[in-house]
Amino acid sequence: MRSILLVVMASVMMAQTPTRAPAGQLQTFLVSVMNPTGQYIPDIKPDDLILEENGVRQEIANLKPDTDAPISLGILIDKSTSMRLPVATQGGEKVSAALLAANGAAKVVLKLTKPQDEYLFMTFDDVFDVKQNFTSDSKKMTEVLSKNLAVGGSTRLYRAIGDALKETGKKAKNRRKALIVITDVHDTSGDKVEDLQATIRASEIPVYTFGMRWDAWGVPGEDHLPGQSTYEESVLKMMAVDSGGYSMVVDIPNLLSDYTITRMVDFVSTIAIDLREQYTLTYYSSSSLPQAERAVRIRSTKPDYRVRFTRDEGKSQNKK
Repeated sequence: MRSILLVVMASVMMAQTPTRAPAGQLQTFLVSVMNPTGQYIPDIKPDDLILEENGVRQEIANLKPDTDAPISLGILIDKSTSMRLPVATQGGEKVSAALLAANGAAKVVLKLTKPQDEYLFMTFDDVFDVKQNFTSDSKKMTEVLSKNLAVGGSTRLYRAIGDALKETGKKAKNRRKALIVITDVHDTSGDKVEDLQATIRASEIPVYTFGMRWDAWGVPGEDHLPGQSTYEESVLKMMAVDSGGYSMVVDIPNLLSDYTITRMVDFVSTIAIDLREQYTLTYYSSSSLPQAERAVRIRSTKPDYRVRFTRDEGKSQNKK
């Protein structure tokens, strides 16, 4: 009888003992894992990943699929003078085929999103302009895109992307955010790409870049060697890699070919899949350093698998 009483008392005491909260600030990341062929890997478990902060391995507190989370998507389209060629005919009027292709790619994005998603449409030349604030009305967005036919002005690309990231981050109602940039990459402002690089890293918003390439791409006065990335391609890749996005390039002279159109649709489809096939990963950091001084690395236990991740600013603590 005495032994039974002791067991009961111990059970009551254990039940009354408060659960100790995990130490440190909660850190949240959006993570996706791909195999060597670029296919997304489902059913990822915490043991499949290695998480390090400033070189020290951390324990993953939670990892769960997040395919139904709504997305706030910013779309930024270049409408500067350099986008004027080639010329196409629409409704009896001559318009920029490059701009039509850019608008068409954005419309495909809308068709691949979900009703709870929201969209922000912006354009730029030497002036940044918000054409449509965030809305979940895809029909309204399609109508606005269909009217985006005028080109003109110089190209202030780097400043415009910084402004677009600020608009997206400030006005989005969803914690999952992304920016799509469609441009020919000819920045004529004299702004420094290094300043843009710092802005992209600080924003924690993935940037998907869509480059419209002319044969003349390259740094003025420098020869372009076969197999070597041009300056424009390097800028596009930097924006994508530094933010956790993707980049692709199409050739403007072949813009209306079936091959180019197929590639554009495939790329847009990849963006839609990438935004959906993500996991939410959390861990508790014991570091007192601000986020800017925390070097986080997430990799797969399989060396040939690739892990892409961005910080979920809406969930992480200690954002000093």
